[in-house]
Amino acid sequence: MAKGAILQDLKRARRSGKPVRVDREIDCADRLDAYVVGIGRKWVLLHTISNELRLDGHSVIRLRDIKCATRSGWKGAAMTHRALALRGECVQSPAGIDLDSTAGLIETLTEAFPLIAVYLEKVDPYVCYIGRAQRITRKKRLRLQEIGPAADWALTYSTNKTTDITRFDVGGGYIDALHAVGGDPPEC
Repeated sequence: MAKGAILQDLKRARRSGKPVRVDREIDCADRLDAYVVGIGRKWVLLHTISNELRLDGHSVIRLRDIKCATRSGWKGAAMTHRALALRGECVQSPAGIDLDSTAGLIETLTEAFPLIAVYLEKVDPYVCYIGRAQRITRKKRLRLQEIGPAADWALTYSTNKTTDITRFDVGGGYIDALHAVGGDPPEC
């Protein structure tokens, strides 16, 4: 599908307030069922729907990686939307998230959320790194103080090229639980 058509589909989905299914051109990348809540020049902000049909945090994906974003062909979209409404779950868009540049996105996500999950799906589609962004280096690498699955903080920073980042997740059950147990990061 042409990128212009994808952008129009995303804008239509945002205006309609209905969920979409997003497929990306990255091998083994997760398919995301979500509400489109923000569109920038580089990134798209989604309020994601869990497999249990609950709103579960936000994902930010690169616009250029999207292969398809549509309600057509997803027979469960209307039922999902109704189920969320009946439960009183409301789609939300975090304010002030910069979707036009990667550096601005990382900065605004870090200001708005205590932890971010960073995906480098073209490098390894099965791994994400969760932690607190410290800064972006002059060589355009994200310095991240990671928190492990046992909610233990690393005492060093990992670095990854910002050009390798394909997705960020914030909020949501697992990430919020890590922060609740692990707290804020210690000084490195």
